[in-house]
Amino acid sequence: MQSTGFQVRKVLAALSVVVAVATVTTSAGAQLAVSRSTERVLFLIPRPDNHDDSAYVVELALETRRRMANKYRHKVVVIPTQDICRVLEESAYACDTILGPADGDRLARALRSDAYIDGRFWRERAVPMARFHIVDIGRSGLSGWLTVRGTAGDPARQFAEIVADSLQNPVRAAELARECGERRDRGDFRAAKTRAERAFELYPNHPSAAFCAEVVSEALQEPVDSQIVMMQRATRGDSLLARAWERLGRLYQQKGDSAGALSAFVNQVGADPRDRQLRKGVIAGALMLGEYEQARQLADDWLEANPGDLEFLQLKARACVEGGLFECALDALATQYELDSNLVGDSVFYQQIIGAAQVLVDTAAELRWSGEAVAHVPESISLLRAHAAALAASDMNDSVLVVYRRLLTMDSTDVRSALAGADILLEGLTIDTATPMDTARLRQAGEFLEAATAASQDTSILMNVAVKYYQTGSAMIRAQRDAGLAIDWLHKSLANDLLGRLVQQANFFLGLGYMFQIFQLDPQVMEEKSCELVGQEAELIALGKEAMTIGAELSPQQAQAYLQRYQTMEDRIPQLRRAFNCSSR
Repeated sequence: MQSTGFQVRKVLAALSVVVAVATVTTSAGAQLAVSRSTERVLFLIPRPDNHDDSAYVVELALETRRRMANKYRHKVVVIPTQDICRVLEESAYACDTILGPADGDRLARALRSDAYIDGRFWRERAVPMARFHIVDIGRSGLSGWLTVRGTAGDPARQFAEIVADSLQNPVRAAELARECGERRDRGDFRAAKTRAERAFELYPNHPSAAFCAEVVSEALQEPVDSQIVMMQRATRGDSLLARAWERLGRLYQQKGDSAGALSAFVNQVGADPRDRQLRKGVIAGALMLGEYEQARQLADDWLEANPGDLEFLQLKARACVEGGLFECALDALATQYELDSNLVGDSVFYQQIIGAAQVLVDTAAELRWSGEAVAHVPESISLLRAHAAALAASDMNDSVLVVYRRLLTMDSTDVRSALAGADILLEGLTIDTATPMDTARLRQAGEFLEAATAASQDTSILMNVAVKYYQTGSAMIRAQRDAGLAIDWLHKSLANDLLGRLVQQANFFLGLGYMFQIFQLDPQVMEEKSCELVGQEAELIALGKEAMTIGAELSPQQAQAYLQRYQTMEDRIPQLRRAFNCSSR
């Protein structure tokens, strides 16, 4: 005997060539008395939840077959145990093998069954319980589910009797369903509907009777809602009946109910989860209707068992990207990339996966995928920009500056990169009275700002540049750092200030800057007694006085003090010229 949950390890291919047709020996008297049904039914060993019940369920199956054969001998042909054993043993399996659902279905078809009964056995506080699935293969009418409850301590033989007795209504309902079909085929629709209704009295929502009634309703040209009601009954009778869900979906489509159709087809996939093409089609329908989470779930369920299926990975990625399910999209795209070498160098793919990482603010993923992208598509400006953004977000400033320079080489109009590069350099610049200033860094920032002004003549861009020049230049004046360079930046600020918003501020600090230059130059003038240096000082005084006059309104009191000082310095120039015997000019 095989243990609970035994899975057939060999393919039951041999079953397709072993035809064991059971013949039921009957007496001549019985043949004359009653015409027997030809519907062949296979009762499989139910799968026990507990391994300890393995022997119990084998005996249960043996006894149930025997009792069914006696009780329903005029209704169905129950395939005897010896015929089942013959087929299994010829395929190198033990007679008491407990089959899984898929192998049970193969065995039933190999035995040319019209229906089979598969089941599960368990106990509730010592009470034996079983749940049976009655599956119609041909047109036996046998279909649906049956739950059987015994009493505590029932031996297998006793419980088998309860199971056999419980099948009375399903067997009679199946007979009525067959009669419904026969009368329907003859065009006697009223009698067909009567048989279906009688079947429902015995077995509410009997699937086979519901199918028959639906066809009759269609033949009578009743509203599609009437047919939908019948298929709903069929699916309630057996939620694993794939063809019922498919028909229900078609009827909803006919009605124009897309949501109802999709729901039915999703249930059809649940009833037949191994049908790859069906699942693909339903995912496509879900995507068309914008049901992205449903499409993702259908793809995920398949990938759980088939993780390397690229087509379903692509469907999942599409559902996640189009549905804004970005965490899922990032995962699906990353897995897809690992499996599909054709994606290496695919710029559209890189844009998708980088986009998902950006939405999730997953800096590590942004950095990884943008780096991968520029390594394989180095000529793509958009991917290079994405890589720059990832580097900047990761505070990898030296690396991002290299990328910005590369971008400006590839596209001189890339003002965004120019401004971003300048910002990085200026933000890292320390300007105070205690720290030596990094003039090399300042010079690099100036190069990026010049690139920005060359890239665009847009007023707002130029004003942005003007502000950066002003903020840095004025800070240098306050800290009395490199007055000449500070003056240069303040002049560039004024040159880009097309709206004149910085005129007073910039000129005020220019006035201070020139004064600081004069303070630095004056000792040299006195030491060298150079007329040329006197001229330079006079020029600085004039420039500083003019700038401070324009910027006076920024701080009138301070400006007045500085202007008086300028006047004093200006008055001193003729004295210096005379003292150094400079020609007047």
